[in-house]
Amino acid sequence: MDLDALAAKNAPTACKGILLAVGMSGSVIFGVAIGSPAMSPFAAFGAMVGMQMAPRHGVVARVCGALAGALFLLLAASLSEAVGAYPLLALLLLFILSWLAALPAKELAYLGFVAKFAATAVLLSFFDFTPSLAMGLYFCGGILLGLLLSLANMAFEQENQKSPLDQVRALLHGDINNPWLSLTIPVTVVISSLIAENLAYSNPAWVGLTVIFVANSEDSLELKRLFDRVAGTIAGTGLAYLLLISIHLPLQLALVVGVLAFFIPFALKHYSIFSLLITCIVLVLIDISMLGHGGDMRLLLWRCLDTILGCVCVLAANLILKVIYWRRKRSGKNASPPDKAKAA
Repeated sequence: MDLDALAAKNAPTACKGILLAVGMSGSVIFGVAIGSPAMSPFAAFGAMVGMQMAPRHGVVARVCGALAGALFLLLAASLSEAVGAYPLLALLLLFILSWLAALPAKELAYLGFVAKFAATAVLLSFFDFTPSLAMGLYFCGGILLGLLLSLANMAFEQENQKSPLDQVRALLHGDINNPWLSLTIPVTVVISSLIAENLAYSNPAWVGLTVIFVANSEDSLELKRLFDRVAGTIAGTGLAYLLLISIHLPLQLALVVGVLAFFIPFALKHYSIFSLLITCIVLVLIDISMLGHGGDMRLLLWRCLDTILGCVCVLAANLILKVIYWRRKRSGKNASPPDKAKAA
């Protein structure tokens, strides 16, 4: 393959990477410029979510889908905060959203993303921190920026998704993943998060987040995803450590976030590399938000422990499910057919 053909093949991915880098690093740079670096990572996360959540289906569908998804996410976080005094209700909300994230089939990516991000908001709100108005405003600003970047990216990508309404109709008509496996994921999310909280983990929500983003309702590749996630997280934590002991200025860290974000679209088919990049980006952004308190280097070790526990819980859930399936299949084979039972 010559250089021109290679450039033409990778141009759409590179353009998306450039726009993602601009959105995430630009959010931090803007926050630093207006004297609010601690809030800027929320805008950077919002830009990433906005680009990923906007459905690839025309201008109207992108705008309506991104705004509806952002509203649903904020409502989920607000509801979680409202029922925070009633843990069972908060866990029920988390269970429902995690189930909705696992239920849509692969081609209904928009619905799956919206539910995953909503479950993420509930997890973080319930276990790790209390949302504030400033966080919400910066996050919403980031989502709007991500939506604008997604619209700009239309010139470089093909529409390959159903509209949000068509995806909802498909879901209601039964275009879903295996119900057994889909039900296993929310059970594992809730149990793993509670285990992490009882073990006094620094960020128990991250254990549940690992389950949400690693567990797959199509389990053929799940074991490989578990090992890739652990390996990528450990490597990403190591890279974050090297960067954070060498770089301390928020503007320089913002450029680091931009460089790493550029490669995310290229890494989507390589889960270990994607895990490395996203882990490093998250840790750098969190350190930026904590610079006023001296950073948060101690979070690096906890990030590895969170991921390992989450992956262990996913593996245990899969093994239990397979044992149940094997025993049911075996008992079905040993049972006498109805006709023969009557004849006996």
